[in-house]
Amino acid sequence: MFTTTRQQIANARNGFVYRVVHDGLGPAALLFLIVIGFFWKITLTSQFTFLESPDLANQVLPWQQVQAAAFHRSQFPAWDPYLWGGQSLIGQAQPGTAYPLNWILYSLPLKEGHIRKSYLHWYFALLHVLAAWFCYWLCRDLGRSRMASLLAGTAFAVAGIVGTIEWPQMLNGAIWAPLVLMFLLRAVPGERPMFSAAVCGFFLGVSWLSGHHQIPIFMTLAIVGVWAFYLFREGKVNWNVLAMVGVFAVFLALTSALQVLPAYEYGHLARRWVGAPEPLGWKDAVPYTVHQEHDLGLSTLFGLVVPGIHKEADPYIGFVILSLAVLGVALWWSDIRVRVFSTLALGGLFLSFGHQNIFHGLLYAVLPMFEKARAPAMSAAVFNFGVAVLAAFGFDGVRERRDLVWLRRVALWMAWAGAAMLLLLLAVMMSKQLRFDYDDRIVLVAIVGLLVSALYLGYYRGNLGITSLGSVCLLVMLMELGNSTGYAYVHGLDKNRAIYLNKYWENQDILQWLRRQPGSSRMQIDSREIPFNYGDWYELDVYGGYLSSLPESLVRLGLDGERTRMLYGVKYWIGRGPRGADHLDVFTARSGLKIYKSTNAFPRVWSVHRAVAIGSENQISPTMQDSGFDLRHVAFFLGETPKLSTCAAEDQTTLVRSDFNTVVIQADMQCRGLVVLSDNFYPGWTATVDGQPARIWEAYTAIRGVEVEPGSHRIEMHYRPLTVRVGAFMLLLSVLGLFGIAWWEGKRSREAI
Repeated sequence: MFTTTRQQIANARNGFVYRVVHDGLGPAALLFLIVIGFFWKITLTSQFTFLESPDLANQVLPWQQVQAAAFHRSQFPAWDPYLWGGQSLIGQAQPGTAYPLNWILYSLPLKEGHIRKSYLHWYFALLHVLAAWFCYWLCRDLGRSRMASLLAGTAFAVAGIVGTIEWPQMLNGAIWAPLVLMFLLRAVPGERPMFSAAVCGFFLGVSWLSGHHQIPIFMTLAIVGVWAFYLFREGKVNWNVLAMVGVFAVFLALTSALQVLPAYEYGHLARRWVGAPEPLGWKDAVPYTVHQEHDLGLSTLFGLVVPGIHKEADPYIGFVILSLAVLGVALWWSDIRVRVFSTLALGGLFLSFGHQNIFHGLLYAVLPMFEKARAPAMSAAVFNFGVAVLAAFGFDGVRERRDLVWLRRVALWMAWAGAAMLLLLLAVMMSKQLRFDYDDRIVLVAIVGLLVSALYLGYYRGNLGITSLGSVCLLVMLMELGNSTGYAYVHGLDKNRAIYLNKYWENQDILQWLRRQPGSSRMQIDSREIPFNYGDWYELDVYGGYLSSLPESLVRLGLDGERTRMLYGVKYWIGRGPRGADHLDVFTARSGLKIYKSTNAFPRVWSVHRAVAIGSENQISPTMQDSGFDLRHVAFFLGETPKLSTCAAEDQTTLVRSDFNTVVIQADMQCRGLVVLSDNFYPGWTATVDGQPARIWEAYTAIRGVEVEPGSHRIEMHYRPLTVRVGAFMLLLSVLGLFGIAWWEGKRSREAI
């Protein structure tokens, strides 16, 4: 067995810079070519796409578009004005508004005003390239050989959760794990400890900026566990490690604040659909039954080596990675780092089983915020990461030709597994119980098992060199992983499968008609006919959208109530037939869809001169449903009301401009009144009347209103949320703090010399 002393670990790390310089650009370029070639369907052809699914096509792609449109207008897309009366885009988190790598994507040239699909494809593939580079650098930092690090980098990038997940916001949360662990494992032995701990927290914070919270929650739990292990490793508190943990926590908080603060604010003001019978508020725990629906399940253990056997996420890693990881554990168990990565891998795997692992339920019950991660399956990303690094140790264990008995054992196990799989498959095929399209992949798995077994035995007997073994293992690994990652990407010409993206190009005559209409109008669309987020894609005001959360104030009014639609100025309905008696048929598309005009819809901006107070939230719904309550001329409020005047003459109000973070209204008032805008009220919006600050009232408990004196006035509203400004300042402090600590530790080192 191998033994590794602390001095050997320090020597390996001290040589990292030398190894990176010595490696040059060769390994990075090779990994780039490997990953880009592996994703050939979306990088080297225009025939396939990973975007053909309900969530990606209907929600994620429009999110990318609306943010790219904002960037090309030199605006930061903190607010989405086009869906459901507008809401915080950065607060929803999932759009990834705070993620710096997304800013590069959004700044690229548009095609006819829209984000290019080819750019999204390359962006998606390049994220996997980053994953490969990060894992390669970690393994080199751990003293692994170039070939072992190439295998590990490739494995992390294209296998398991990182390889198969198709949501960019989730992928972005996972790829930073190698850098987080690299600097943690530098800090603990004392290699620039404070700087390394700070960078560890910084990169974990970048993971939180990605948008989706699930993988960062699991990754944070894993990293905290590693810190705790080193903190109490000697049976008592290590005060030096405790200081590093403090620095880590500070930089994690500073870096992640740009996303965490707006999301925290939004979470307290929104209702979220998670699969429970009713949408949940911030204080409502996600029911454990929802977690049960989104775990892996014990049966998916077979999915580690057999593609297609998975439930919520795909943990498939194949025979090559699994066998090398087993060798890494067997041959390097005495190395504390191997024990750490083994614990991470097993912990991530067991946690992904969800309700079939009692410890998952225990964490759900006692750990704050853990219940927000409703898909335990995503914790398998930690498993995939740990296994990839262990595979590097396994290959180097074989390379150093020590105790090759384990290599022979693993080879024989795989030979038996491959043979048994072939025999079982033959029996099943003969009984005609298995569809043939799945037989092909399972046959390949069996063949790979036998092939890798032969490779190991050949090396064991001295008939194969280590370079040849590594090269062939890499090729075989890519072949077997290609039966999972990218296997189901949809061909654009397959009309039976490419059903979601094709919706984008239909009903162009409807779009042209809508854009010819004067003024600013809001519409509602039958989602069965046009399911994607039409408003975000075409920058039109739509009362509706494919979202997982909405402001609670809007939900309280009654989302689909007729009077709520009137209040929000829903002037047009697009569907096969009318929704109300006031709908007039004004346009028929070639597809048969019709546009109906509502005669009862309020204008986008109007004025009222009466305000009434209601006593509690329980009165909101009855007031909205009371047909005797004149919403057009009377506004209701919770608590305090504005002081208004009544006058006989009519006011004139016009919506001059409305975009991502700014609204401009021209109001000609006959007497003191409240100018109401049918956009959602939300913290962070400020108003001025003729350049002077003005209060924004929460009219009808949901939308925005501004008190205006008699005369002609220009009202401006701007979205400048404090949470975003504070978060940006904290991120800047984090970056400056890294430079400061680097300078301070460098100065101390020079003085010591």
